[in-house]
Amino acid sequence: MHHPRNGEQNPSMIPETPGYTRARRLLSLSSVVRDALPVMRAAVANTAALRVAMDAHAPLVEVNPVAMHRVLMKLVQNAFQAIRQPDGVIEIGVAGMTSSDCPVHPFVRLTVADNGIGMDSATVDNLRQRLLEPADSYGAGLGLRIVHRAIRAHGGRLQIDSHPGHGTTVHIDLPAAPQR
Repeated sequence: MHHPRNGEQNPSMIPETPGYTRARRLLSLSSVVRDALPVMRAAVANTAALRVAMDAHAPLVEVNPVAMHRVLMKLVQNAFQAIRQPDGVIEIGVAGMTSSDCPVHPFVRLTVADNGIGMDSATVDNLRQRLLEPADSYGAGLGLRIVHRAIRAHGGRLQIDSHPGHGTTVHIDLPAAPQR
C-alpha cells in the first residue's frame, strides 16, 4: 500500500469528478475571487503583492463554488511557490470573453499570473502530459491535475503559458451560463 509522502495527498481525500456537478449555482467568478481574497492575502503574506482586476460585466457561470474556491487557492499557491524575488506579484483577473471562432458562446476567463521563476517549454509540455494521467497517480503536478479535472467537469479549459525568468500565466475558461 502506498502511503503519501510530504506534499502528496491521499487519493481518498481528493473529490471525485461527479462531486463537482453537485451543488452548482449560478454565480459570478468575481464573487469567488472576492470571497477568497482574505485567505489569499494571508497565504501570500508579505512575500508577494496580490493584484486583482475583475470585469463587473462578466457573465455568470454555473459552478460548484467550493470547487472554484479550491481551484483559485491551488493556482495562487502554485504562483506563490514560484516566486523567488522580494518584489513578487500575483495577478488575478476575471473577464467576460467571446471567441472569434464561436462568438455565440461567451465564456468567463479566470487568470492567475505570477512573475516567478517560470518554466521552459519542455517543462510546460511535460506538465500538460501529466494533467492527463490517471487520478490515482502521485507526485509533482497533482494539485494542477485536481484543478484540471475540476475545470473539465465544469465544461471548461485550462491553458498554461510560461517562460523561464518571466513567470507563468494560467487561464481557465468556463462557459457562461445561458441568459435567462
